[in-house]
Amino acid sequence: MFNKYILLSILIIAAVFSSGCLIDNKNDTKANQSIGPDFIIKTNLPAGFTYMGIHETTIKIANSTVTGFEGIYRNGGNDIYITAFKNDDPEALLSQYKADLRKNFRKDYNPFEEISINGHAATKLTDFIVRDGKNVPRYSILWANKGYMVQVGSFDDIITVVSLASATGY
Repeated sequence: MFNKYILLSILIIAAVFSSGCLIDNKNDTKANQSIGPDFIIKTNLPAGFTYMGIHETTIKIANSTVTGFEGIYRNGGNDIYITAFKNDDPEALLSQYKADLRKNFRKDYNPFEEISINGHAATKLTDFIVRDGKNVPRYSILWANKGYMVQVGSFDDIITVVSLASATGY
């Protein structure tokens, strides 16, 4: 009879430990914060930005699904993102992504403007959303560099987008 109580106690203790109730999960948070490329910055952010987290994401480009990482930041109560997709040919991926985006705009509107960020070529994308019955611009910056296609945005203030894109150092 005594052996049954010992066995039952061992099973209960094993169940509690395996469920994680008594195991410190603080290290899991640190592991999740280390995923993704280093240029999805978590510290030393520009003034006004707060790092919220990072997660895996997908995007559909040319009938293919590409997996990447998305860093989430808060600025003035609004969210802004750095999204990165690793690819063997990020320039081709970026070109196809822009071609796919271009289909969403009127033929007489060019949403792209070539700019420079951190010493390399980038593209400013100006999209529009309707807010309170008015067309409001939303900006993103796109580029390909060192094996990644990167997008920063979409946000309604270009200075905020450029500030976060520049802070990547990438």
